[in-house]
Amino acid sequence: MIQMEWTQRKFTFDFPPAIFPGIVERLRGTPARIADLVKGVPHPMLIRRTGNRWSVNEHIGHLIDLDELDHIRLDEFIAGVPELSAADMSNQRTDDAGYNDVVTATIVDYLRSRRSELVERLEALSDEQIVRTAVHPRLQMPMRLVDWAYFVAEHDDHHLARIRELI
Repeated sequence: MIQMEWTQRKFTFDFPPAIFPGIVERLRGTPARIADLVKGVPHPMLIRRTGNRWSVNEHIGHLIDLDELDHIRLDEFIAGVPELSAADMSNQRTDDAGYNDVVTATIVDYLRSRRSELVERLEALSDEQIVRTAVHPRLQMPMRLVDWAYFVAEHDDHHLARIRELI
């Protein structure tokens, strides 16, 4: 099945803020779902690249690389900034990180640790905070914090689907 490129995705954020706890659960579960996907897969398959496309390890590492931006954007929502920081759409950090030289379980464990910190911060937010709005720089549209959390969860799922395709 052909998967749409992430940058081609369009979003409508018209759901109620009350789904925020479910979105947080999706974010919490990403490392466990990845661990389940890669369990028992031979290491050469996890580091195999097809052309210039990322390997499984690199897809997992990419989620780690975005963790810093996730925390920055969360801080920006809390502070009430009008526009969120932009992502590096070249993904150079992931390309340069050398994730194929690292044991997959180590990468997954680190993602689990980092994601746990983000989830703890999200769980501490008030109802007022999760509806704060800022403009997303690539989408060029306002989004609430709850919408941004959904966007991050959708991005996770995009990479999980890529990982499954590679395996």
